[in-house]
Amino acid sequence: MSTHPIKYFTLITAILLTIASVQADSIDIPNHSFEVPAIDPIENPLLAIPFVSSWTEDDIDPESRSTGTFFNTPPGNEYHLFNVDGSQLAFLGSADGNALWQYLPATYKEGKSYRLTVGLCISATFPPPEGTPLILELNYLPGADPNDIVSIVSAQVPAPPSTSRTVEDFPIPLLTVQPGDPWANKNIGIAIRATGGAGGYWDIDNVRLMEYPRIPDFTDDPFVNLDDFAKMAAEWQSCSEPETDVTGDGCVNMEDLMILAEYWLNDV
Repeated sequence: MSTHPIKYFTLITAILLTIASVQADSIDIPNHSFEVPAIDPIENPLLAIPFVSSWTEDDIDPESRSTGTFFNTPPGNEYHLFNVDGSQLAFLGSADGNALWQYLPATYKEGKSYRLTVGLCISATFPPPEGTPLILELNYLPGADPNDIVSIVSAQVPAPPSTSRTVEDFPIPLLTVQPGDPWANKNIGIAIRATGGAGGYWDIDNVRLMEYPRIPDFTDDPFVNLDDFAKMAAEWQSCSEPETDVTGDGCVNMEDLMILAEYWLNDV
């Protein structure tokens, strides 16, 4: 199979640095786009309530003004947010200690990979201090103590220097769960945590969690080797129903390459 030499070299470099064909499954997250409780814009002209159904709220404000749900303003309004899932979003105060989190009935399954994706933008009226990070996290409870939360993987999302009216997706990949991992077969925990200074808000929408069952053996030989790598290289950054899309997001990108690197030269 012929592959452009520059593309091939780029992928070889990436795999050295980072050193199953079914669709991904979506894991249900209750109230994932914050449509509950529903806000009636006529009965509630403030378009917001200090409550988020199905989520546990850590709110450092004694009057519970740091977490809640709000109604997206109609198109044409100066504060309307584009590409919102549904008609509502959650807001989270930027001060350290504010958080939204929940534990799911689903568990981390051995041999599966996961990706948490959260839609985010900063408030147009009260943006967080510039550079103030938000933490997105996958975690678990090792025992019965609900306060003994252990983070598995997390990522910082810094507040951008200017506001935007477009919700942007931020993904966090969790590579394949191994039999010896302490979180294997534990309930999946997700958390969105503020870690900055007070005075601003994050807008949150469409929290999604995908489970990926595909092993990156595309040749059925059954080894993950240079032949599989060459197939992925030929489809690199393709979003036209690629065969080597391991994660199931529709495109071949670095997340697929990371999973291939994990299985590199293994007998599957």
